[in-house]
Amino acid sequence: MIEAYLDLLGVPRRAPSAGYLRELHRAHVARVPYTNGEIMLGRPGTVTPDEALRRVTAGLGGYCFHLNAAFSELLRALGFTVTLHRGYVVAALDEVDAELNHLALQVHDLPDPSNPGGRWLADAGLGDALFDPLPLVDGDYEQGPFAYALTVSPRPEAGWRLRHDPAGSFAACDIVAAPAVLGDFAEAHERLSTSAESPFTRFLTAQRRTAAGMDILRGCTLLGIDAAGRREEHLASRERWREALAELFGLTGDDLDALWPGALAAHEEWTARRRATADEGVPAA
Repeated sequence: MIEAYLDLLGVPRRAPSAGYLRELHRAHVARVPYTNGEIMLGRPGTVTPDEALRRVTAGLGGYCFHLNAAFSELLRALGFTVTLHRGYVVAALDEVDAELNHLALQVHDLPDPSNPGGRWLADAGLGDALFDPLPLVDGDYEQGPFAYALTVSPRPEAGWRLRHDPAGSFAACDIVAAPAVLGDFAEAHERLSTSAESPFTRFLTAQRRTAAGMDILRGCTLLGIDAAGRREEHLASRERWREALAELFGLTGDDLDALWPGALAAHEEWTARRRATADEGVPAA
């Protein structure tokens, strides 16, 4: 399965190094979609290494618990030293009490001139965030058109806060320094993939990060952000919607057609709400 994984990424097997980690990370976020498609189709599955590897190599993508679980298995099979860490994605910078909702990775013992300490934050499961792994050192970082910052986490546990670019889909992610095991995320996965209150059960999303920027599908709205600015397209037909899913995110299963009516209905509801708030002189969310 590891060879199939490498074939999917288009990256050959090499010895561990900081440069090879960057190569794998870039290929992963560009070629393996961050998506809740399987959740929306009623197939949330479980958080286990075998299932994570199966989903990724089958071209189904996933969200953080699957993507980073699979990526950690790949890295270990290639000889990297990896630890799992609890993460808390927040929508506002003053938020410090989020529930567990993310799995992040730390890769160890890979010094290079930009990071003599050799510890890296690797995260293939943050959707529109990191293109490259970050040195696990406080500071400001630029990747393509986006800027990030790594600082001390404001949570009670020791850890780090990754501040996202203002153009991103969330404000920050707090990462606990203490290592975790995959089973620690099972309850959070159950909640996020089955609860009616979870954003992952409401409408389809697919995201990918490239060197140029990011592409995000929400419902039937396609958003692209790069150095040239922000572009938004309403995918008005099922055919155009399926084309975007296939060409940008590599999602091609025929069962995705079952999600089109819901995507269209959600878009029409959002449009009506936006129109109403505009008529009232209230800025739309």
